Amino acid sequence: MQLIKSFFEDLANEILYEIFEYLDLYHVYDVFFYLNQRFQTLLLNSTIPIKINIPTVFKSNVEGYYEKMIIRNKHRINIIRLSNPFIVDIIFSPTHVISKFIRLEILILDNIHTKNLHEIFLELMCLPNLHSMVLHPAEYVQSSIDIFSEIFLLSTLKYFKLTYQMRIYEDSLSSYSWQYGHSTIEHLTINTCFPDSLLIDLLVCFPNLRRLSINYLTHSHFDDTKLRISQSSKDLKCVTLKLDLITFNIFEKIIQNFFYYVEILQIVTQYDSAYLDAK
Repeated sequence: MQLIKSFFEDLANEILYEIFEYLDLYHVYDVFFYLNQRFQTLLLNSTIPIKINIPTVFKSNVEGYYEKMIIRNKHRINIIRLSNPFIVDIIFSPTHVISKFIRLEILILDNIHTKNLHEIFLELMCLPNLHSMVLHPAEYVQSSIDIFSEIFLLSTLKYFKLTYQMRIYEDSLSSYSWQYGHSTIEHLTINTCFPDSLLIDLLVCFPNLRRLSINYLTHSHFDDTKLRISQSSKDLKCVTLKLDLITFNIFEKIIQNFFYYVEILQIVTQYDSAYLDAK
């Protein structure tokens, strides 16, 4: 019986592309780019969409990957996930490079410095297919307005997940909603201590919301007079809240005035047995 040997390098291009789709592009580049000329050609001349997920690696490695793969294939990239501040500075420097990622649909910026955030958002405005974004600034945010005012710039977004930390809470977002317009976002997740007094302003700024998740919704100076002008959104159907020191009486007012049309309501609370007795 004759033993037939086969080698990975001899696989058809179509099969190799299917294999590459299951692997992170950075690892594909690291293993195969310098293997031979054929693999370089395969990686540089492919038309399939690219997902960028750069791990924590040495700066020199990222710079080579950036020059040989990202810049040459920026028109193919549809997902970018960056989780290291210095890598963000490399990929988005200068910031006008961002506008060249014309197929980008999903952008995840985790642990990012806020110093160039405004410039990054200005360039993101040029991307026609960007529909989902996850943002986690590395530093404390001086004002949530600094973040929300940037979000309003992106008219194509449908999903946004925001995680940030603040030292001081604002009293209002409403004045900025008129200045920057209304967001098109339909699914919003906020992972921070968010005061209940800003709920009205939040819903005004995001009138198209279908799903809302807040972790934590905290009690602040809740202005009952604002309830007279509040209006429940008919589009908002699913709400998830983790409550922090919000009494059932306050929560009942929130439900009646903001979430009248909500079909799915998930809450997590503690220290208040009144929630168990609610009807």
